Amino acid sequence: MTYEDVVIATLARTLEWDAEFPSTRLPMFRRIGIRQQQLFCLASKSNPDYYGRCATGDIDANGCLDLRDLATAVAPVDQAAGVQYIEINDPGTGVHPTGTEVHIISIGDQAADIAPRATLRDFIIRGIDLDLEGVISLDVYYPRVPDMPLVGEDGTTVLELLEQHQELLVIDLTKDLIRKTIDLSPEVKAAVKGILDQEEADALANYLEDIRGFAIDQAHRFSEPIPTATR
Repeated sequence: MTYEDVVIATLARTLEWDAEFPSTRLPMFRRIGIRQQQLFCLASKSNPDYYGRCATGDIDANGCLDLRDLATAVAPVDQAAGVQYIEINDPGTGVHPTGTEVHIISIGDQAADIAPRATLRDFIIRGIDLDLEGVISLDVYYPRVPDMPLVGEDGTTVLELLEQHQELLVIDLTKDLIRKTIDLSPEVKAAVKGILDQEEADALANYLEDIRGFAIDQAHRFSEPIPTATR
């Protein structure tokens, strides 16, 4: 589906109620984009590998790597919803070789882990003391979120949610239009909202279940081995 497909499906649903609903496209496209970003962020909390990516970023002259600069590192979109793991890509003249994990610590507890260490504050990775001295670049592993639609979006942008979960965007946009219309009584609005809330809750539960179980046989250090006969 495209953004416009979501709008058409949503407006079709509003025909169930005899009222005049808002139909201006750009606010609806923005609502779709915001909700899609929220669903990606929600997924990153349940399974950060699901939308996981890795990008290489250069450390600047101040010894920092701004995660917001990763947006130009990998096409087409690459906003970070968090950070899973960081390792050295190009050690330059640094003492730690390629592939060494960089440990993220709190600025208030700099002795929390061994070198190389770095803080992550306001989307900026900064080495502690001389831990990243001479290092040229880092590999950053993170769950991503999609970009918002551009100004002047014509609705042809394809959704990034998988097809089986795209109805979540239709439901959300329908709820938004219900809230905005002035032609429905408060009683009707409340009744419709209850129906849509339950529909959304069911769809959201399926979405999160799929995300959590995506890598079904993923190994974990402290998990029990799965018996061969049950696979």
